[in-house]
Amino acid sequence: FFLFLHSCDTIVIHRHTKNLFCDTNKKSNNQFITSFMNYPVFRYVFDRYKMATKDKKGLVQLEVYFNRKRKWINTGIKLYKDQWDDKYRVINCGDSMELNSYLDSLMLKYREWTNSLIKQNEYFDFDKLSRFSDFIGNDENQSFIAFVERRIEERKDIREETRRTQRTFVNRLKRFGLISHMSDLTKENILKFDGFLHDEGLMQTTVFSNHKRMKTYIHQAMSMGLCENDPYQHLRLDRGKSKMRKFLSEDELNKIMDCDIPQDTIQRVRDLFIFQCFTGLSYGDLAKFNFKNVEEIEGKYILRDIRHKTEEEYYIVLLSPALNILKKYDFVLPVISNQQYNLRLKLVSDYANISIPLTSHCARHTFATYALSHGAKLPNVSKMLGHTNIKTTQIYAQILNKDVEKDYELLEQSIRK
Repeated sequence: FFLFLHSCDTIVIHRHTKNLFCDTNKKSNNQFITSFMNYPVFRYVFDRYKMATKDKKGLVQLEVYFNRKRKWINTGIKLYKDQWDDKYRVINCGDSMELNSYLDSLMLKYREWTNSLIKQNEYFDFDKLSRFSDFIGNDENQSFIAFVERRIEERKDIREETRRTQRTFVNRLKRFGLISHMSDLTKENILKFDGFLHDEGLMQTTVFSNHKRMKTYIHQAMSMGLCENDPYQHLRLDRGKSKMRKFLSEDELNKIMDCDIPQDTIQRVRDLFIFQCFTGLSYGDLAKFNFKNVEEIEGKYILRDIRHKTEEEYYIVLLSPALNILKKYDFVLPVISNQQYNLRLKLVSDYANISIPLTSHCARHTFATYALSHGAKLPNVSKMLGHTNIKTTQIYAQILNKDVEKDYELLEQSIRK
């Protein structure tokens, strides 16, 4: 208020009466006073919904207060509870200076815009505010990292597991340090980011996945008009080759089923693994398995459900080994975290005396190869596994082709004999 008055030579404030005088007629003066006093107040608020903890982040928002109404503008910055101070703003954070600088520049833009309304004797309303917010959103120097973090939390088309993976991508981007703002999205920086990912010791498939996520958010920013050029245009990056999927042979599976395990906790882990081997369920779907969702149709126990990861429908008929496991636990499977599950599976492989390191996903691969080797058709196995694309299922068929070639060699040897 006083900064504005200081810039106007024709305005005087009376020390005692606080009356405002202008070199204009009384009517226009009153209109000016009414207009001048109706302008918003800006301030930053953190974690308005009181959800932030040391493990969960809360949002920093710009609060606009006007005529007893409030509107909040997302800054895209999310912090843990101990990373915000009302006086110093962002603290205890590796990029505190950058984030505080961004908040300062954002606040300055809104205040300068408000001052321009005052100088032009224009009224303020929330519609004008929204239009201005859309306009400054086009600033090429706005934070790309803040934009990505905001979009990760806003997106409705990804599950929480994917959200966690994408947060890991953001942390890598922060460690890289050369891509912070929209203007940093250049082909040169993308190539440097590629080198940084390789220096971190990541496999080529993982490096490619990080570029894929980067491209996703660059294209979103382009569609919103936040940046103009795609730095990935005409840039070819190697996809890399995935590791061979590990699965158990029937002999190895039988060893696990028959081995003697004295510890009850490890026994339960073994049983869960066998249940996976004969259902093809991933850990996420195993964790939410409920026998109440199983239908009995003509003596068969059938499970129709949606995959936890892809939301793709799958169709399973419970085989006798899986039913035996359910009967053992009165149709309520034991619960264990994925981390502890995979950790204890190593002990199961030791008891069974097999060399393949067991994981929850190894059981899923084992089911796929077991089904195909026993004559199940590829499209049906794809439906059993809930694959979004049959090409994923074809990988297992390619693995089995090697076994087929070995059998042909045996046939050739017998023919020669």
